[in-house]
Amino acid sequence: GSSSVFKPSAAASPHFELKVERVRGSAAMTKGPLMLATAGCCCAVGGLVAPAFVSAPAARGGAAAPQPTLRGAGASTEQPSASQGAFAAAAGATAVLAAAGVVAPQRRQQRRGAAQRIGAQATSAAAPPADFEDAPPPEEVFDPRKEPGVTLPLMYFDPLGFAKKGDREGFRNLRAAELKHGRVAMMAALGCVVQHNIKFPGFNEVPAGIQAVTTPPGTYGLVVLFLAAGAIELTVGAQDPEKEPGDFGDPAGFGQYYEEWRNRELNNGRMGMVAITAIIVTELLTGLDGVDQILKPIATLQVE
Repeated sequence: GSSSVFKPSAAASPHFELKVERVRGSAAMTKGPLMLATAGCCCAVGGLVAPAFVSAPAARGGAAAPQPTLRGAGASTEQPSASQGAFAAAAGATAVLAAAGVVAPQRRQQRRGAAQRIGAQATSAAAPPADFEDAPPPEEVFDPRKEPGVTLPLMYFDPLGFAKKGDREGFRNLRAAELKHGRVAMMAALGCVVQHNIKFPGFNEVPAGIQAVTTPPGTYGLVVLFLAAGAIELTVGAQDPEKEPGDFGDPAGFGQYYEEWRNRELNNGRMGMVAITAIIVTELLTGLDGVDQILKPIATLQVE
């Protein structure tokens, strides 16, 4: 039949080459002792069998015919002694034992070396490279769903998708704007209620509601308020990039800048934006300021 040669693929086990190397090493290491053992066996067999191939001794009482021997063409009257065969057998046995004594340690040493090489390869394969240990851990991808403000009942509410996953800087800008608008809206909603009964000196003739910003001297107050807010925004109220959006310290020392109170501020600011929007729209439709909208039901208003 046709002969085939086994060729291991590139994906073969990494121990295949090691096993081949072990077989080759075993053959090389045992070649010498094997030859020595073979020679010893030959000597032993020769020493035991040699006396059988000599001529038999003469019979008692008469001369016997000489028998052919294997020691040469001519007949020899010299008989080998039994001690010579025993010596040859002993020499052969000694050679066999010596060969066994040489082969056994070599095999043990070979197995020990193979085990050490396998252990070294396993250790090198399991140990990570040095530069991998020094490499910093991968940075976590920014997720706006894990930021403050994700609360009941809407949880994470971004139907238009302004906040992008992984865009930390963009989210910081949006969160800073949300906090500013929420704080202004809370003050504006409170002002729409307070100005119904309380007015600053010199503003007694200024009407309540949104008409205050279009009626002098209320218009002057709006300009001053706008300039003051811009100056604060550009100086002491500038956002520190090292701090969270909207974090301007705690001058009163309340110690409430943690997640629960941050969520409360965000929710109150969102409610303030909804409230001031509702107050302005309702006043434009009914002519009632923030307080009259509560005290006078809209259903009783006359239709013009």
